[in-house]
Amino acid sequence: MAMNKATGWLSVWLWLLPATAVWAGEIAIRDPWVRETPPTLQSSAAYMIIHNTGQTGKTVVGASSPLFARLEFHETIQRDGMATMVARDSLVIDAGGQVTLKPGGYHMMLLGHRGPKPLRAGDKVPLALHLSDGSRVTAEAEVRATSSGAAEQHPGHHHAH
Repeated sequence: MAMNKATGWLSVWLWLLPATAVWAGEIAIRDPWVRETPPTLQSSAAYMIIHNTGQTGKTVVGASSPLFARLEFHETIQRDGMATMVARDSLVIDAGGQVTLKPGGYHMMLLGHRGPKPLRAGDKVPLALHLSDGSRVTAEAEVRATSSGAAEQHPGHHHAH
């Protein structure tokens, strides 16, 4: 009887969690989304808020998705009036802190699309963040349409590695 009651409360609690947040241990991923891709483009970008609810810092050292050959962390930096992407090997998230992946800042590049069709608004992209302690945090990111100003916010052709 006690087990059924505990399971029932757990089910209610999980049902109340917002669909845009994923928790795994001390890492919470909120609002994960991916840019819609044109038919000829084999790459996209992912954005989210990664929050560390724990008492010690965490380091994200990689990411993966079955829909893409490679995922990389980048930071958009303004140099001489031009936006440049710089690859980052890891993302450090201080205890109680967060890192926001957003257009024009830190973001995750999704390279080498393996899917049978371009990503369209409403599609879902499974993502996994790999932490330095060997654990993984998974999320399902919604594909969102982008505005006509997306090229300025996402300079995909100016890599400085």
